[in-house]
Amino acid sequence: MARTNVKARQRENEGSRSSRGSGADVLKSLRKAIRVLECFSLQEPRLSLSDIARRAQLPLSTAHRILATLRGAGIVEQEGDRELYRLGLKLFELGSMVLANMEVHREALPFIEELSRESGETVHLGVFDGSQVVSIEKMDSPHGLASQVTIGKGAPAYCTAVGKALLAFQSESTIDHVCRLGLTRHTPQTITDPGKLRKELERIRALGYAVDEREHQPDVRCVAAPIRDHTSNVIASMSVSGPATRIPKERIPLLAVRMKEVAGKLSARLGYTGRHPVNSP
Repeated sequence: MARTNVKARQRENEGSRSSRGSGADVLKSLRKAIRVLECFSLQEPRLSLSDIARRAQLPLSTAHRILATLRGAGIVEQEGDRELYRLGLKLFELGSMVLANMEVHREALPFIEELSRESGETVHLGVFDGSQVVSIEKMDSPHGLASQVTIGKGAPAYCTAVGKALLAFQSESTIDHVCRLGLTRHTPQTITDPGKLRKELERIRALGYAVDEREHQPDVRCVAAPIRDHTSNVIASMSVSGPATRIPKERIPLLAVRMKEVAGKLSARLGYTGRHPVNSP
């Protein structure tokens, strides 16, 4: 009987080790699949197998196996007989569900429409991804604006109003990380010195709004305000953007007051009660 119990325990231990090994293998495969998906961008939406393998740092056979699995799930597509891959419609469906279930996006829509009608300019709603600001909603001006910001695409957080309104309320380590990535000059007005950027972020925290003084695009001004949730954390920001000819410096104070008012109302809808912010540096 004792010998039988020992054998049973041995089988259980072997099964447990096998289960842990299988779980680790699944996680490794998942990480590799994520690396494959991150190879694609708006600039390069179509890639060959060799390009993907090189960028994801995977053997050709491994990359091919992962792409075959993703293609079967509709997450990537292959263009006919061409050896080129692109992201599939399944990701669009999943992304649409994310936006539909993102409370800040849902609650912000009426405010975005109101601001767009009222200002006659382009309105953006953005979130911070750890290094850049990502636009999750945008309503273009009926008068036209050559905006370089696209929904779902990252933009510099340090030289856009919607980005600076978010970056100002991140931790010191996060601000350090953004600075280490490099403050690329986009226009003569872009802040490229980390010390000056920190002073600018201090000013934003004090005033409660951010201004893009033609820092990302040469002839575009933007005014943005941070949006808080029920935990008092800044989780998003909203901006009004327009050509410098339609948004002269004299118009900024009035836009700033309005943006802070709208951001405050939206924050209240998300449960913010005016408590001391948690994520202020």
